[in-house]
Amino acid sequence: MKLTLNETAARFNVSPAEIATYIQNGLVPGRTDSASVSDFDETDMYWVDMVHCFIENGSSIDDIKQLIKHCNI
Repeated sequence: MKLTLNETAARFNVSPAEIATYIQNGLVPGRTDSASVSDFDETDMYWVDMVHCFIENGSSIDDIKQLIKHCNI
């Protein structure tokens, strides 16, 4: 299943701009430019879900960047 940026944002109850910020900050591996994103696949959704969870629990974007550096991608 693939979702558009707007559908993905609605799924996580955030604005498309917030997901674009995740992408611009390198928090969704494999995505480099939110403007060219037309579909989010299962892997993208996994990363958006994880990032969103950390953000909702008080982590900063910089904290998540450091965490992602330790992931085997």
